[in-house]
Amino acid sequence: MQKASFIIQIWILAKRVMKMINIGIFSRPKRILTCSCLLILLFAEPTATASGATYLEARELPPPQGATLDDEVNINVKNFGDYEIRTGVTDSKIAVIAIHGGKIEQGTSELAYALSARNHYNYYTYLGVKNKDNASLHIPSAQFEEPAALAMVAQSETTLSIHGCSGAGEFTYIGGLDTPLAGKVKDALTEYGFTVLDAPKHLAGLSPDNIVNRNQNGGGVQLEISKGLRAQFLDADSSQLTRYVAALSEALDNRP
Repeated sequence: MQKASFIIQIWILAKRVMKMINIGIFSRPKRILTCSCLLILLFAEPTATASGATYLEARELPPPQGATLDDEVNINVKNFGDYEIRTGVTDSKIAVIAIHGGKIEQGTSELAYALSARNHYNYYTYLGVKNKDNASLHIPSAQFEEPAALAMVAQSETTLSIHGCSGAGEFTYIGGLDTPLAGKVKDALTEYGFTVLDAPKHLAGLSPDNIVNRNQNGGGVQLEISKGLRAQFLDADSSQLTRYVAALSEALDNRP
């Protein structure tokens, strides 16, 4: 509907310009330039940008197929062409976010959703849905300022941000400024048989500008999960995902 309205507006503008051309207002070079601009506008497809602070309004879409985040929770889906934003708001003080979801860092949005669905946590994910080059949608955590994400984190007391890192092995890096909770998460994952490693500096999530640390307590927990482990999460019958969710649930239930 929006595209049709856009085309109609351009058609009306084109008719006005052609009338001006016919009565000789435009010189020949200006006529060529004007017609070229109209053609570009007519066939251009408006798209959203993934850079910095520009986020467009979008049409509302139905909840994702198979959504199970409690019947009382409205899963809000906004489609921007190259990416989607999905949110589920509850009365919990815990927010689980995956800002590099979908095809950007595969398996992160699936884990965020599974954990939120089990525990009725607030849920946010920014999903890359392009056919290729989804890495271009990767916005650094300290620069991620999408309004819905900022609002959800700002209203939470506890925030868990789920990311993906490279590595064929199955391991998790833990970071963020909420060190007491990070310790609980490490202990729980280790107890459930998962390998936890010290996060390298560039993946440690220690910047106060990192979205995970912008909650009411000024600190959250950031998980960087290897590609090898995330691949296990994408298996429809994955016991790994179930166990990982159980470990995180236990850690969050026993948070300091």
